[in-house]
Amino acid sequence: MEIHQLEYMVAVAKFQSFTRAAAEINISQSSLSQQIRKLEEELGIKLFDRTTRTVRLTNAGSAFLAHAQQILLEINKSKSTIQQYLSVSRGQIKLGLLPVIGHFGLTSLIASFHKNYPGVRLQFTEGECQQLLQMLMGSRINAAFVSETEENPHIKTYRLIKDHVVLVTNVLHPLATNHTVDIQDLANEKFIVAHPSSGLYKNFKKACTAADFEPNILYHCSQVETSLELVRENLGVTILSSQVAARYPQHGIAVTKISPEITRRISLVTLNDDNDDPALNLFTKFALNWISEYKKNQKKK
Repeated sequence: MEIHQLEYMVAVAKFQSFTRAAAEINISQSSLSQQIRKLEEELGIKLFDRTTRTVRLTNAGSAFLAHAQQILLEINKSKSTIQQYLSVSRGQIKLGLLPVIGHFGLTSLIASFHKNYPGVRLQFTEGECQQLLQMLMGSRINAAFVSETEENPHIKTYRLIKDHVVLVTNVLHPLATNHTVDIQDLANEKFIVAHPSSGLYKNFKKACTAADFEPNILYHCSQVETSLELVRENLGVTILSSQVAARYPQHGIAVTKISPEITRRISLVTLNDDNDDPALNLFTKFALNWISEYKKNQKKK
């Protein structure tokens, strides 16, 4: 059974005429009749009742027609899917990245995508959460990995990683031996924190406001390494995502959980009206599948 035979059978059923079907699919009537006969011989049953004036489906033909149409529909869907992949062979994605993206394993995601689709050019722009969201809204980038702060009706959010905020202190700090610290106990601490445009800062500030105090900000520092060195010098304390804190040597510092938990979500965001970009759609689907497999592998460890 050949695909073209199914196409011929559907055409004859549609027009109820070999002559009109042959003209529609641009083959000779004799060739069409021959292919239909071959299909009937292979199936061992007649699909059409033919007279000099009419061509009608048999009962078996009607039943087979539904299957033929479904098969052809699935084939067309498969071709369409492949065309989407082929159409991104020269695509480009302008992607916004948080400075700490590597601590969440997302650089491996990007590398894996590049290996699978080397024809798609990735252009990176690094910035803090608020800066990246502004660039996305201004269409200066196509997508970004950000930490969630607040909902925006113009932005589509794909949640990837859930994390939480931890307190980092000098090892000699009074809170260093605590397993958990209540956020209200941080009201008098001196903080070395990320830039005000960062999602981390906004998450922390919101939690402090809910606890009815304003954090005492000693310094704003965008570099995690610098913040940790200042903490080791006992100039103040800092807050980090737990997965970020886990990436750095613990000598001279202590990491403590905060209660109530301050949730951090790392997400991929795009504009709601960017659905027609094949390269971006491909990257989005790849990212979601990659994260799903990554989480499964982490659970097995």
